[in-house]
This record gives sequence, C-alpha cells and structure tokens, in this order.
Amino acid sequence: MESGLVMMQTAVPLLAVRLGASWIMLGTIGWVAQAIRTPICFTSGHLSERVGRAKIIVPAAIVCAAMIAALGHAGSNRTVIILYAIALASIGAFYPPLQAKIGDVSERGQLRKNLGMFNVGWCVGGAVAAGIAAQLVGAGLSVLFYAGAGCCLMAAILVLTWRGRPVSHVTIDEENPTPVGEDFGPLLFISRMGHFVGFFGFAVCRILFPKVGLTSFGWSEELVAKVVASFLWGLGIGILIANVSPWWRGKLWPQIASQCLMLICALGLALACSRMVYTVPMLAFARSPFVIGALFFGYGMAQSVAYTGALYYGLSSRKGKGTNTGIHESLVAAAGVSACLIGGIAAQKIGPTAPFVLMAGLAGIAMVATGAIWARQSASRASP
Repeated sequence: MESGLVMMQTAVPLLAVRLGASWIMLGTIGWVAQAIRTPICFTSGHLSERVGRAKIIVPAAIVCAAMIAALGHAGSNRTVIILYAIALASIGAFYPPLQAKIGDVSERGQLRKNLGMFNVGWCVGGAVAAGIAAQLVGAGLSVLFYAGAGCCLMAAILVLTWRGRPVSHVTIDEENPTPVGEDFGPLLFISRMGHFVGFFGFAVCRILFPKVGLTSFGWSEELVAKVVASFLWGLGIGILIANVSPWWRGKLWPQIASQCLMLICALGLALACSRMVYTVPMLAFARSPFVIGALFFGYGMAQSVAYTGALYYGLSSRKGKGTNTGIHESLVAAAGVSACLIGGIAAQKIGPTAPFVLMAGLAGIAMVATGAIWARQSASRASP
C-alpha cells in the first residue's frame, strides 16, 4: 500500500505544477486531502474493532486504487484535489485497522518484532517505490499513477489472504520481561510530538519542495523525484536501525536526538532555499542536489525514531489498540494539513524558504516542550 501512496505522491505535485498550480493551489491540494483524512484515521481504527479489520482495510485499498488510476486522466487541479482527497481518505481508513490487526495476532513476546517487520515492510516498500518512481517519471506521469493503483490492489489481495489468529493474553517481551502496558511516563506524548513534526516536514518536502526544485532551481522532473526519494530512503534505513534492537525503548535521549536532527536538517533546507545562496558565493554548494538530498535523508532518519516510538508506545497497551492507531495516523494527517495549508500560504506570501523555517520552528518547540515535560516529571518524582 505504501508503494502505491509513494507513486501517487511523487506524481501529484509534478502534475499539479504542470497544470499551473501556484503555491496556494499546491498547498490546497495537500491540506484539503489531509483534512478529510484526519477524522477518518481517528474513526476507522475504532470502527474496525466492531465490524472487523478486513471489512475496513480491503474496501479502502480498492477505492484508493481507483482514485490513483483516475488521477492519470486528471486535466485540472480541481480534479486533482477531489481525486487526491478521496485517495488519502482511503489511506486514512486503511492503516489504523491494519496496525491494530498486527496487535491482534501478535503472540507472546512478538509485538515489538511484528511491529518491526511492519515498519520495515512499509518503509522498504516506500523507499524502493520512490526509486522506481524517479525512473518512471520520464515514461509519463500516467505510468506512475497506474503502477500505484496496481500496488494498492495488491495490498487488498494480501490482506484478504492473510490468516492470523487473534490472541488475548498479556504480551511479554522476551528481551525485557515486563508486561506490555507498562508505564512509559511521558514518552508516548513526547514521541508523538516528534512524530507530528516529522510528518510536517514529510509533507513540506514531498508536496511543496517539488515546485522549488522545478521553478527555483530549474531541475528536471526526474531529478526532483530522485532528490525527494532520498527522504524515504533515510526513513527506511532509520526504521531498519530502530528495529535491530530495543535500544531506543523507554529512553528519552533518542527522542531528543531525533528532534535535534530534524531541527538541523530543516535549517539546512531553509538556507538552501534562501536568497543567500545566490548572493554569497561560498554558499552556492547548498543548492546542490547532493546536499539537499543528504538533508532529506537525515530528516527521514530522524523521523524514523519518533515514528517508531509513537507507534510502539501506543500499541503497548492491549486495550484500545484501534483508538491508539487512529490517533497515530490522525497525527500524520493533521501534520499534512498544517504543513500544506500554512506552508503553502507562507511560501506564496513570504517565499519558498518559509515552509522550511516553519519545520525548524516546530522542531525547536518540540525540543523545548520535551525538556519542560521531562524536568517536571523528574521534579515530581524527586519530591517526597
């Protein structure tokens, strides 16, 4: 499913720019779709606990496939908005029940392992799809849309043929024999802040940056697709590292480190898109596809830690898995709404640097909030 989403999100900004989208229009395409997706994310996981996971997952994948295929024939940005919105709403209905189903079928001590396999699967699939998409751009955007639709149909088939028996016992992690559902303190909230910041940057880089690359830097569509793909490669490798062992679990420093790296990469991207690179010869290298690709890669790696923590801590409880996965995916959608709406307006009114300054500002706020929350908890523990 992630491969289909990546194919679509690679092609949609390029198509919108071809159709003459302004910054405001490009942002609107993104925020309208994510605004519709947000409540669906929150409700689909809870609904799946009543009607069954597959009854939500499979129709969502089929509808998404149909909308992606239809995007290949879109002739105006208004049509793109409608089709893209329905496709992302379907994505919002797909993932929370799927994530909850993983918790349903996880045997004793297997939750971390199964979540790791899920995370690795969607990240590797997305990273590979991003590379393929960059190569297919030259063949025509319609090819990307049809390939994405095929990936979504394959996801529906895989879910239909997936057989797993639900388990009801308390999960014990084999490497740390503490019942899942333990008190992680504020780590869930802290990781969710980083998760939100990460996907805010994800939306800015994947939806808004292509216009910078095409109009400001004069890059080809193929080069833009390749550079943006480095974001997903970083995210995929970061997920792999996060799932090698539970080195990040129950610890604050990985979350702070991820927020700090997101801040550094966002500042680097803001510099690369600023007018300074045109007036200061020593900064000309900042516009290099290799430098911007490296910053995207680093941001993706940082995001992986926050994402992994937010999902794991949310699913640690055996109760309300659907609700927690709904919150998890709602944060993805809410970050997309704010990034595309505020970022699009800021780029139109201020300049292409503004969305990346917003990324840096959010990361900085998250770091300050994390420090304050942890200091408060430490003080409360120390008081008699």
